[in-house]
Amino acid sequence: MTGRAGQWYAGATGPAAPYSQGSRRFSVRDDPFGLFCFYYLGLTPQGECRFSNANQIARRLNWTVADLLSVLNRHGLHPDTVLNTDFPMARHQADIQIAAEVETLEQLRARAAAIYEQFRQRAGKRRDWLKEIEQEKEQDRRSKSY
Repeated sequence: MTGRAGQWYAGATGPAAPYSQGSRRFSVRDDPFGLFCFYYLGLTPQGECRFSNANQIARRLNWTVADLLSVLNRHGLHPDTVLNTDFPMARHQADIQIAAEVETLEQLRARAAAIYEQFRQRAGKRRDWLKEIEQEKEQDRRSKSY
């Protein structure tokens, strides 16, 4: 991987180093890929899968929740934007959780990068909530008829 996202997940050291307990540094501060991985996929720079809420992430970045949401918004990653994007985030979150149990850090990096690129391609494509509700109703009707 190249660019800032690659640096974050490659385990850079120094001022751009990933979060560490001792230094309280976290390189995702202005890295949309890193923020996406950490906030949405629950994937830490060390390759651990551990979901955190906005308060926990903001605290680790030494930010307020408002700061975190502002940065996410600047990168097109605000929770409202992501929720309303036609993208199966829950499925990818589950995939990462399962993969974190068996894949190497390099494999997780590649998987996360692919998910991020898929999300970026879908950005701006609004989710059709009414269609999803109708599909769910249809599935319920079918399952009750068996």
